[in-house]
Amino acid sequence: MKLKFLTLFFLIFSLVISDLSAKAHDKDKEFIGAVSGYEGREDQLGRSMAVVLKTLNETKPYQHDINDAIVKMILTTIQFAKNNGMIDELIANEVEVTKPLLERVRKNYLKTGKLDTVLVGMIDRTACAYQLFIEIEKKDAERSWQSPFGLILEHTIRLGQHDLTEKEVHDIWIKKRYQAFAEVIGVDLSISDLGENGNVTIKVLGPA
Repeated sequence: MKLKFLTLFFLIFSLVISDLSAKAHDKDKEFIGAVSGYEGREDQLGRSMAVVLKTLNETKPYQHDINDAIVKMILTTIQFAKNNGMIDELIANEVEVTKPLLERVRKNYLKTGKLDTVLVGMIDRTACAYQLFIEIEKKDAERSWQSPFGLILEHTIRLGQHDLTEKEVHDIWIKKRYQAFAEVIGVDLSISDLGENGNVTIKVLGPA
């Protein structure tokens, strides 16, 4: 994963530098060639990549990934709800906060009739999902990934920050939460149990 981001970083920057150099070489001629897509946003790109590299450089007590902060925030949220007997309230709040987006997903699904639009809306185009899962395998109306919670839980449990199991987190944040989202959209989902290697698969079965 670290190698992938380093490769992407240098590729993007080489395109940006190539574009800028070509423009500087001959200002009177319009340069037509490779572009990075980040023209005008070079500063933002540089800041973002600096944070990515800084995060990946954190290797102790475990190799950090770019989703480290969001994983810890989710775990702490679930832990608070568990400690106070508020799991149902947590899920209800997640639905309430996300409802405007879920209704938009529902509208697109009803308009197209395509089951895959549900997962495009809930996962592919939702930063809170693709930043969390990072690598997502895509099939028609089906998405799979490896649970991101286990590695961090090993260390936070040892430190006394959390007393959750990865299965608990999966059952609450993935199963309960996504099933609640599906009710708003009006579809039935099949969500796998947590696999031996942390594998998770979610599939849209059809209209509810």
